[in-house]
Amino acid sequence: MAGDVHDVAIIGAGPAGVAASVYLKRVGVDPLLLERNRVGGLLANANLVENYPGFPYGVSGRDLVKLMDAQLRRWRIRVTRAGVERVALEDGLYRLETSRGEYSARFVIVATGTRPKGIGLRGEELMAGKRLFSEVVQIPQALRGGTSLIIGGGDAAFDYALNLAADGGSVSVIFKSGKPACIPLLLARSRVERAIRLFPETVPESVQEENGKIVLACRKAGRRTSFRGDLVLIACGREPNLDFLPARLRRAALKGEAAPKTPRLFMAGDVKRGHYRQVGIAVGDGIAAAMAVAEQIHRED
Repeated sequence: MAGDVHDVAIIGAGPAGVAASVYLKRVGVDPLLLERNRVGGLLANANLVENYPGFPYGVSGRDLVKLMDAQLRRWRIRVTRAGVERVALEDGLYRLETSRGEYSARFVIVATGTRPKGIGLRGEELMAGKRLFSEVVQIPQALRGGTSLIIGGGDAAFDYALNLAADGGSVSVIFKSGKPACIPLLLARSRVERAIRLFPETVPESVQEENGKIVLACRKAGRRTSFRGDLVLIACGREPNLDFLPARLRRAALKGEAAPKTPRLFMAGDVKRGHYRQVGIAVGDGIAAAMAVAEQIHRED
């Protein structure tokens, strides 16, 4: 077992992980907070968060992330920039293999959120990270303000559309169904935004780069059609990010069951909530997991 043994390791510094970290720090437990990418997780993509208490006029996802980052600094909680590749339970301790080496912990809180589902577009893997993205924050500044093609008809797709329209670009929202699946408020805002156009009953089939633009080939009413733009943003569903867990624990987590024989492993936030991806839910989950961990630590110490 590598290095010192931490009381608790938290995997993921999104709202759930941040909330868990701050709670633990306040009750005298110094957590190991591991994050592969950035503080805030998917929250950084949000155009406007309006249902989180304390912000009567809403707050942008980016601003809320900045406040969370400041809160971590205020409590002197260090974010260890490392991606967790494998978690194993050995001799009553968790061993975490990461991109920066191995860590050991008595308890683990998994707050890794979700990852995008592929949609089977021809050329999707080839274009990923170049002209095709799954989050707004992944888009290089050089591509912002251009023509964006968003695939998806749910809340995320329309929130992303409003976000990109605010950057001064034009946005086409392309979705298979006859009507959007987003909440009415997002649809109403998108319809009055001149930069956003909606294309229902349109099925994307392939994507490729052509003469400095990205071309999205689709089928509508049995006929082929295509869209040209500067980037494609896919917002068509997400799944729990749990590849680093052994299959037994991953299956249990996906079914919402208590992990068998692993009472020291907790799930928090989007990773266990399906489509209930809300900041308030994630924060509550993180605090609940941290409280359970703290109670066990204090009982045993």
